[in-house]
Parts: sequence; structure tokens; C-alpha cells
Amino acid sequence: MFKKLYNEAKITYTLKTLSPLYIKSGKNDSLNPTGIDESFLKVYKDGNPVPVLPGTSIKGVFRSRAEKILTNSCDPLNNNCGKKVDKRNDNGTARYKKSCPACKLFGSTALKSRILFGDAYPEGDYTIGTRQTVAIDRITGSSKKGALFDLEYVEDALFKGEIEIQNFFQWHIKVLTELFEQVNEGFVIFGGVTSKGFGRMKLEDFQIRLKYYDKSKCGSEYEDKGFYMEKTINSFEELQNIIKKVPLTTNEIGRCEYNEQAL
Repeated sequence: MFKKLYNEAKITYTLKTLSPLYIKSGKNDSLNPTGIDESFLKVYKDGNPVPVLPGTSIKGVFRSRAEKILTNSCDPLNNNCGKKVDKRNDNGTARYKKSCPACKLFGSTALKSRILFGDAYPEGDYTIGTRQTVAIDRITGSSKKGALFDLEYVEDALFKGEIEIQNFFQWHIKVLTELFEQVNEGFVIFGGVTSKGFGRMKLEDFQIRLKYYDKSKCGSEYEDKGFYMEKTINSFEELQNIIKKVPLTTNEIGRCEYNEQAL
């Protein structure tokens, strides 16, 4: 499936926080009396520490939701597609055919992922705040004694990220379109403390650049770049109109994959 490069897509997007966003850093400075109990994950960018929405977190949220959208997706923890594959004898094409729709896009223990999620960083100004919260006792339903803590969150922020896909089929792009639409509708949320209203986001800007290395598949709207043909779609609504007729049911998504024309 990856010995030859047939096409590539690069999505650039910006997500706006509609509610506080909390990504746990995992670092607690218990010896600092003024420190935050649960700090937001930060990395150094251009020499300064900035909040980050990790690509692994974005991929995990997207895959979890995609498994609900796509019928007959496997259970990645138990009956996963990796168990169906003969890893010694099955080539890439055979592994792909034995995989469920979610694994075909996001990968499994037997099949390489064709999609890469980059980290998303804030663009422009943003606000960092703290909120005091308390753990709940699951037996009594009341606050747990001695479990009061502060957590650090980010709000009023625009996070810009990128997604890259190699050797994609049209239904792969359709899945991502559906996922971004569900982000806008509030069904896909990010980070922790989501039960308290955290993690709501909205798609603010969107662009996808498509490259096809088989020029015979491209229409007149593609620009000839020499080795490949390229087209850029600069709005999410435009992509929705192009992709709306692509099926997502398990019985249909594989019929025309290898012979389909460019988007």
C-alpha cells in the first residue's frame, strides 16, 4: 500500500476554543506551595513555553469518534484487526482488505497508518486561567475529603494544526470532513474534565491541498506542477459540497477505491 506514492493531502486547520481547554501535563511540583496542582501541557516553541494540543490526542479523539461513524469497525483493545492478519505471509494489500474501515485509515498493529496528525499550537493571544475543583466520591456522590485541587486551562485561543494523508481514497477525506463537522456540533471534544464543560471547540479556518502523481486522474481544475497535479480547496464548505456524495457504508467504500478519479 505504501511502496508507491499515488497521492497526498495536507489539511491546515484552526480550532477556536468555545470553552476552557485542559490538557494535563503530568508534572506536579508538590514542593512549590504556589505551584499549580494540575498544570496545562506546554512545550518550548521559538524559545518560549506555549500550550500545545498534541497530535496524538487529536488522533485519539478523531479515531474514537470515527469508530462510531464507520460500521463494522473493530474493537482496538480486544478483537482488533491485527489478530486477523497473517503477519508473515500477508502483503500490504491483503492486510488492507482484512482490516476494518477505521484501521484502514488510522492503522493497527498489522497495518501502517496513512494519516499523520501534527501538534496544534496557539495562534495570537490566548488566556491562561486556573480553576479550583474537587474530586467526587463515586460511592457517596459527594465531594471527596482532601481532594481539592487547582487546574490550569487555556481559553480564548486559536489552535492551528496540520493533518497529512498519503495514498488516500475519497472516503478517507469524507471521514475527516464528518469529524470536523461533529467538532462544530459539539459531539467531538478535546482534553480532560469534559464532564464539566471543558474541551468544546469550533473549526475556524480550513484548507486542504491535494496532490496526485497520476495526471490521468485529474480534471482541468488541477494545476500541472511537473511531477504532480495540485488543487487547493480553501474552505470547509467547498470541500463538503465536493465530498457529499461519497459513501461511508462498509459495503460501498471499497468498490471504486483503486479506480476512482481525483477529487
